[in-house]
Amino acid sequence: MNEQITIHLDNLTEEEREQFKKLLEKGNKESRVWEPEDREIYYYIDEYSCATKDNWEGLGVDIDRFDIGNAFKTREEAEIALERARVKTELERYALEHNDSKKEAWDGNNFHFEIACGYLSKECISVSTNTGPYRGESITYFTSKEIAEGAIKSVGKDRILKYLFDVDCEEKTND
Repeated sequence: MNEQITIHLDNLTEEEREQFKKLLEKGNKESRVWEPEDREIYYYIDEYSCATKDNWEGLGVDIDRFDIGNAFKTREEAEIALERARVKTELERYALEHNDSKKEAWDGNNFHFEIACGYLSKECISVSTNTGPYRGESITYFTSKEIAEGAIKSVGKDRILKYLFDVDCEEKTND
């Protein structure tokens, strides 16, 4: 939408000019969120866990996929999202299988461990906490450092680094 409007800035106060400049900057700023345009090809993860393409028609199914984060600009983005979901699920299942149920309570006495990426080393590390789970975040907690380290070994540190922390590394065997 290209509308041309003439504004006489000398009719505005200094405060109004500043506010107007900020609105112009905001209006000219390109959105970082990609949204498919009419008839544009996009990719999604289908019911068979495959990256599949479709044409955006603005139908309910298209909008539903977009709303839950299952609409991607490229096949590669869809495949990365699929593998990220697999890694998260594998970690969750490992925790369910191995955590000590007597130490799962967030009562201030039990320490929990999460997998993090070392800032400088870019390696998987286990970090302890007893302050309670963070709401709104999908962090998997383990009831001991050993269980967290076992999860890293089982799922694969390179897969965890690549798909959960976006660390560019060559995918190797699960070591």
